[in-house]
Amino acid sequence: MYRNRTAAQFFLLGSILALRLYAAEPAASPGIGVAEAIRMMLDQDPNLTIEESRLRSSRGILLSTRGAFDPVVSTSLSEREVEDPLSESTSRQQSILTNRLGVTKRYRTGFSIEPDLQLTRTAGSDPGAVNLGTVALTLRQPLLRGRGRAATAAPELSAERQVAASELDLRQTTSERALTVIAQYWQARAGLLNLEILEESEARARDLLETTRKLIEADVTPAADLVQVEANVVAKETARIGGERDLFEARQALGREIGLPPESIATLPVPVDRFPIVSASAVPSTADHSRWVARALEGRADLMAARERRSAAELLRKAAENALKPQLDLVFTPSYTGLVQGSGAGTFFSPLYSNVPGAGSALSLSLSWPTLNSRARGDLAQFEAALEQSAHFEELLSRQIGANVPIALDAVARNAQQFERATEAVRLFERVVENEEKKLRAGTSTLIDVISQRDRLTAARQSQVSAHLALAVSLAQLRFETGTLLPGGDARAIDTAQLTTIPFQAGDEP
Repeated sequence: MYRNRTAAQFFLLGSILALRLYAAEPAASPGIGVAEAIRMMLDQDPNLTIEESRLRSSRGILLSTRGAFDPVVSTSLSEREVEDPLSESTSRQQSILTNRLGVTKRYRTGFSIEPDLQLTRTAGSDPGAVNLGTVALTLRQPLLRGRGRAATAAPELSAERQVAASELDLRQTTSERALTVIAQYWQARAGLLNLEILEESEARARDLLETTRKLIEADVTPAADLVQVEANVVAKETARIGGERDLFEARQALGREIGLPPESIATLPVPVDRFPIVSASAVPSTADHSRWVARALEGRADLMAARERRSAAELLRKAAENALKPQLDLVFTPSYTGLVQGSGAGTFFSPLYSNVPGAGSALSLSLSWPTLNSRARGDLAQFEAALEQSAHFEELLSRQIGANVPIALDAVARNAQQFERATEAVRLFERVVENEEKKLRAGTSTLIDVISQRDRLTAARQSQVSAHLALAVSLAQLRFETGTLLPGGDARAIDTAQLTTIPFQAGDEP
């Protein structure tokens, strides 16, 4: 009984399915690529919709501030009945009809122009009526407060900076969301590869179980070996179930980050893009991180947005300083007035061009000086505080970028090294399995030893997947930190090569 047991076990070993090498991934089948996932996110993600609504709000504020320089047309028509006393016993009753049309236009330098046309008809107890027509042009030039574009147009200029900052916020949010989708995409890809490894491991275990049962029935292998093989199947099945759970969670998370509704996530295609491969020797040294940091400080959208907001706060602060001055305006008003008698409809307008004795003019200085000026001083205090906050935030963000870029660069370098070592571990474990099979053939090993070594090879391949996942995510993180994740801020123009290569080595612009 149990003769030629070693040969039988070797026969059993040969029936186990060969394990596919992870390093040689299968050709991409129909599914979703990482660039396509990002483009889907652009159409689905509510986070971008929220940021776009903030941008529209900023543009609305800008339009509102520009309204201060829109021409304003005003008109009025009134009729009054008055009785003027002439003496203690007599009076004069008059009816006065007045029509006025005026336009006010304020310029961004502070200068304003106000054309004005006024027609007045006065009718009393005497026959006929007196019609007066006056055309005037008021020119107002501030001499202190409100003089110059920096003071007058500050709200508009500041709003323009805020719009630019909001556009950069949208770009930064898009980059952040793209990074999240990329990381989750690679996580789902890793879950798919891990599940394939676990399914193959389970399939080999089941083949081993079936072959063992046949050998027991043939009285070649003792029945006691069946318990170990059955336990091996249960363990592999448990691992496979866990892999299915991990893949399901990863795909759900990917659909959620893309912004798909729950009912559409189930139909999301599987990730098919291969993990990027970067040689550790091709990764620049962190000793050269100053160049990377400098380019990141130029290309990061969030830092540029902070600079725009600091500029906006500075404009408002200068305007608040100007508001502390008294309001002193130089006013020049050239005009002319005509007079025509008569009660007809045509005579009401005749003074505009008839019986005009000549032009007149008036020159004056207008002074307004709030004694305490509490409002202006309060506004200045607020804008100075806002400017200080903006400057501190910009400095803090610059420091974070300066620290995060070297970290991201180091992560790529070390993850590339880790992946290379994990790949080497897989290669060595394959040799271990081959050697163990030779030992089994020579009768110096057991089938359980071979199975154990194959399990270690499976674990090594899973570690290789994890290392490759870390490398892919760190590449995307490096591009995010350096501001090169999205080409020119346009996520729709992105391609897979930009997500799987080191920035600043292929003509990338920050």
